[in-house]
Amino acid sequence: MTLSTCFTRLEPPTRTVTIYAPQPQPDIVDWFQTGVDAVDYRSLPDETAASQSFFSIHEDETFVAAVSLDAAREFLEPPIYEPWTDAFDDAAYRRLIDVFESTVWRSLERRQLLAVSREIENRAWRAGSGTLRVGFQQATALEAMAPVYARLAAETALDIHVYIADDWNRPSIPGVTIHTNGGDEIGSFWVLAFDGDGDPLRTSGLIARERADSGFDGLWTDETQLVARLERALRAAGE
Repeated sequence: MTLSTCFTRLEPPTRTVTIYAPQPQPDIVDWFQTGVDAVDYRSLPDETAASQSFFSIHEDETFVAAVSLDAAREFLEPPIYEPWTDAFDDAAYRRLIDVFESTVWRSLERRQLLAVSREIENRAWRAGSGTLRVGFQQATALEAMAPVYARLAAETALDIHVYIADDWNRPSIPGVTIHTNGGDEIGSFWVLAFDGDGDPLRTSGLIARERADSGFDGLWTDETQLVARLERALRAAGE
């Protein structure tokens, strides 16, 4: 099983979104259209406060959730928190991450992927144990994140493995196993897999493939079988 195989076998659910707001939301509609099957807009009275605008999600015609539109707007350019900060508790975009699990998006920006990555790292931090595997593509990306992973390793019992496509000629990161020379498989994908230390409620992962225009296609997931496949693919790439 390779990362490419994992990606080509992704089977997203059929989801539709309806936006309820006083005015049309073209930027949010445009973004939703990169991941869901249909987007509709229903107007609310003009006197409705912006904070009361929301969107509903249906999966195969079954209602899934209603979420504040603030969550979607925040995710367009999300704040980036360190995994251990209490600011996560009040972040509106986390609700969007929760309800769009397993949706394959066709236009993800680096900042959005970083926000989702921090969500998974926060879950690992809170769990304090288990195995976290991360594909960083290139050594320069890992170098930028080295302080974060050094603290994750120092202050938890996590077993942390990171993978890069090229070589690592920087200082070692205590408590972090670095797998080098992963080649194109690692260089083309942004990947995280946290096994939840055996708890399926904590298991989570992310896989995104870089496009020629520097954007990414991909998804995040809580599905234990898919996270296990991502973990196996990362391990194979590091051998």
